[in-house]
Amino acid sequence: MRTSGGNQATQSNRPNRRSRVALACDICRLRKSRCDGTRPSCSACSRLGFECVYTTPNHTQNVIIQKEYFQALEDRVKSIEETLSAMKDDLGSVSTSSQMSEIEAKRAMNTTNNPVRRIGLHSLIDEKEPGFLGPSSNDHFLRCLCRAITLGKDVPIITPTAVESYLDLSQAQYPTPASERVQSSEVNIFALPSTNEMTELVQKFFFEIGILFPFIYPVTFLETYSHLLKNGCLSVSRKWLALLNLIFAMVKLSVMPNQQFNATYVAQSDTCYQRALELYGEQMFNGENIEDVQFLLLLGQYLHGRHKPGQAWTVHTLAVKAAFKLGLHSQNALRDMPALAKEARKRTWYGCVMIDRLLSMTLGRPAAIPDCYVKLELPANHECIDTSAIMDNTTADLSVSCLNCTIALYRQLSNIIDILFDHNLDSGTSLSINEIISHISSMEDNLCVWQILLPHGLTILAATGLRDEQQEPITNAEFFSRKFSVMISLRYYSIRTLLHRPTLASMIQTDRQTVDKHGSEALPLVGLHSLEICTESAIATIDMIYELVHATDWRTKLLEAWWFSLHYVFNAALTIIGVLWLCKSNYVLGLAMEQVATKAGIYPDRAIAVLSQLVAGDPVTERCRDILQQLTELLNDPTGEIVTSI
Repeated sequence: MRTSGGNQATQSNRPNRRSRVALACDICRLRKSRCDGTRPSCSACSRLGFECVYTTPNHTQNVIIQKEYFQALEDRVKSIEETLSAMKDDLGSVSTSSQMSEIEAKRAMNTTNNPVRRIGLHSLIDEKEPGFLGPSSNDHFLRCLCRAITLGKDVPIITPTAVESYLDLSQAQYPTPASERVQSSEVNIFALPSTNEMTELVQKFFFEIGILFPFIYPVTFLETYSHLLKNGCLSVSRKWLALLNLIFAMVKLSVMPNQQFNATYVAQSDTCYQRALELYGEQMFNGENIEDVQFLLLLGQYLHGRHKPGQAWTVHTLAVKAAFKLGLHSQNALRDMPALAKEARKRTWYGCVMIDRLLSMTLGRPAAIPDCYVKLELPANHECIDTSAIMDNTTADLSVSCLNCTIALYRQLSNIIDILFDHNLDSGTSLSINEIISHISSMEDNLCVWQILLPHGLTILAATGLRDEQQEPITNAEFFSRKFSVMISLRYYSIRTLLHRPTLASMIQTDRQTVDKHGSEALPLVGLHSLEICTESAIATIDMIYELVHATDWRTKLLEAWWFSLHYVFNAALTIIGVLWLCKSNYVLGLAMEQVATKAGIYPDRAIAVLSQLVAGDPVTERCRDILQQLTELLNDPTGEIVTSI
């Protein structure tokens, strides 16, 4: 009992445990004495008269940051901000309002830390060098034609290359790259048009543009769009908002009012394009999902329409790499996937393939997707794919049929480029005229089989049928049957012209060499029939587009985006000018060719009339028209000498 009482007395008299100090001062650590951690001077240093200093060791995990340190940082940041503000005032820049909304604050943060500018993607705004333009391109054939017309004289008809000149002209009508960068930094990337305008643009996209390349599923898109209208732009992802702005840009660029190259529409489309780039940012390089590929495909189409072929090709190669990364080309990857996911992957993959073939042809570059890589099953309509909000079932079936027919036609195009144009490698090797005709014969048979297998509702049209058919279709299905048929027909005529153009190019080259070396004429024994088909296809192209651009009724809506028509007409006109030049040089003889030359004689002027009416005011269209005008004057000059230079 005594012992227990003694222990209780001892415990009650024991002093309280000393509180643990996180950081001791330097003097106490040196003396190895306890420090009470009092600031600014501990009790020991105050009693002994030492200067009390707290130094944080590098290895300390529980770092204590003094309030004075925070205050110093705040003062320093404030000083820097005041200096920058004064510099902006000196440069005459407009100061921003201190009362910013939540969206504007996010925009300002995005402008400061924009990864797009850091990684160099912002340079997409400007393009001065389109790069290599190989054998299948109009530029390459134009140079071949000009060399023949000048007969080796040192007279530059086009200097530098046609496309480079187009770009120089178009750049003059728009802000310089530096000014565009300034404007881009001032664009509110979260700004949107009015609800009525947005709805109209979305409907036009899916009903006029997206239906031609249906790789964006409208139902899912419209569900997100409805969510945006109800809850604002902060309720949707930046990626989706970027895609929406790119859709706005495509529609504004494609659907010009009254066929005028409206500067306001172009400026608005460029603004939407810049917003889309900045919203998407560096994520477009990641290729993490199918939406990234779809955005890049649409971006490449927009750049193609803005006459930036080099940038369109660069973006397209990014889309192809992302598609391979995601395995969109793989049939096995479709196993155990829902039907809707399968269709989305197939349509996106074939979107890559079709745009690859299109750019390979127009730019004259080796395909990014070899034909042997294209083994995926074709797209199809399933019960799970509901497009009733946009179109009826018959129109939806026509859209898929048109898509699959284009895929099959572009397979023929790939074969043409690989064999007749040496994969667009421009390696210096060339086929003889007999080899060219042999290959063309078998490929012409393949095109005939393709035409025979066209499904119901799609047919190859002629200009006379369009001219006589003035009664407007009653149903959407009837209208889109005409629209898809026009699109398929123009693609067919363009590819058929390209198929037979090597015959023309070979004859032009042979005629030039014969005149240069021997001063005599040579009569070709083969290839006249190929030359006739080439001329007839070019004439059919110009006639169809001529009828549609001069129509004043519902038929004006049958054409694709105007820059496709520009390519078709320019390609056809150059071909006809080449044929007429051969006939003028007496290199090709015979009654049949005399009749072809007589019929084709009016078509250079008709092509010029089409380009004058297509989209008035577009600098590239006007440049193409001027080139055709110049070549026509040379063709009609009885002396065969250069009259003027372009």
